[in-house]
Amino acid sequence: MRESARVVALDVGTTKVACLVGELDADGTLARVTGIGSAPARGMHKGVVIDLDDASGSIHQAVEQAAGAAGVPIPGAFVGVAGSHIVSMNRKVTLDNANPDHQVTSAERKELMERLTAVEVPPDLQLIHALPREYTLDGQDGIKRPVGMFARRIEMSGHLIYGAVNSIQNLIAAVGSAGVEVDDIVLEPLASSEACLTEDERSSGVILVDIGGGTTDVAMFVGDRLVHTAVLPVGGNHVTKDISVGLKVPLPAAEAIKIEYGHGQSHVVEDIEMVKADAGIFGGSERTVTFSRKYLARIIEARVSEIFRLVMAQAQDSGFLSSIAAGIVVTGGTSQLEGICGVAEHIARLPARQGLPIAPPGAVDIPGNPVYATAVGLLLYGSRQAHKRGPSQAPEPSTITQGFWNEVLERVKGWFGQSDKT
Repeated sequence: MRESARVVALDVGTTKVACLVGELDADGTLARVTGIGSAPARGMHKGVVIDLDDASGSIHQAVEQAAGAAGVPIPGAFVGVAGSHIVSMNRKVTLDNANPDHQVTSAERKELMERLTAVEVPPDLQLIHALPREYTLDGQDGIKRPVGMFARRIEMSGHLIYGAVNSIQNLIAAVGSAGVEVDDIVLEPLASSEACLTEDERSSGVILVDIGGGTTDVAMFVGDRLVHTAVLPVGGNHVTKDISVGLKVPLPAAEAIKIEYGHGQSHVVEDIEMVKADAGIFGGSERTVTFSRKYLARIIEARVSEIFRLVMAQAQDSGFLSSIAAGIVVTGGTSQLEGICGVAEHIARLPARQGLPIAPPGAVDIPGNPVYATAVGLLLYGSRQAHKRGPSQAPEPSTITQGFWNEVLERVKGWFGQSDKT
């Protein structure tokens, strides 16, 4: 397989590391997944690296597994980033068109992008994505591709996403120590949205909620454009810890109980339904625990309800909640918890569904498990970026997840150029 026909995704999460190898067709579209690797995440906490050696070892394990399955080496990958250090903002900028014929060119668009990103932020923050949302030409709003049109006054609205420099540096260092170069850094909720949302949902207004082990990623779309992002420092691991405390069992047993017997809605569980489950080894002997499944559901429901209340607080603060018509799409490993969409509907008063990775037309062997939502989204993002670098690159990017830097390599190197500022 040719180097140009391959793209690799690396999702370094709090509880797992996933690596996917994708093969592209002649048009640059993701055609199939040829290799899947997964390993328990070590050295990670709430989406950030806390032990470089442990994190690198987990990444190396997942990458080696994927490379072996695909039968190809993995020199580089598109890497997802999350964590509570992520911050975002919306901005609007304007420009008077100085061209004699008032035609909008790529030069005006470039200047608007420069104005959009000209924001004073703390020195420990660095821009990850600058995402144009829409343009207004002489008062006419809703323009998505202004180049070639005519206007005296141009306005651009956009969404800016920043991350902590040191957190990103540590992630890049962990990936590099595993023998993999970083092709690009992509915010994880944007990647997940690539894989799980339909065009109609993005146009109608939708909230993507990706519940991982240590964090919950939120992305809101209105009019097919990203309008708000957030990373909340709570996830599926918190549910497991609550069960561990409530049932007095070790964390591994609590995780197994959550997966096998958990439910997010206590009112649909029978009062008399009792469960006897393994509780690990204590004092050299195997121990069991007996509990009411409704009691277990109440423990889970309390924490899951908290997660969705935090999500809705973000949605309310964004100012776009009233424009959400398609509802909520819940993905990530915790989305497999029975009844979780019912909790989302109860808290948000919006329709909710589970978000599974959606394969492009004709693509095969794409994992449909929501655990791989971010990784599949990274493949889709990477396939588009790889195709843009070819001879058919369009002059006006259309993807919502367009990175600000034109040269990805310089962008990644730029993270380490920030070290003098921090």
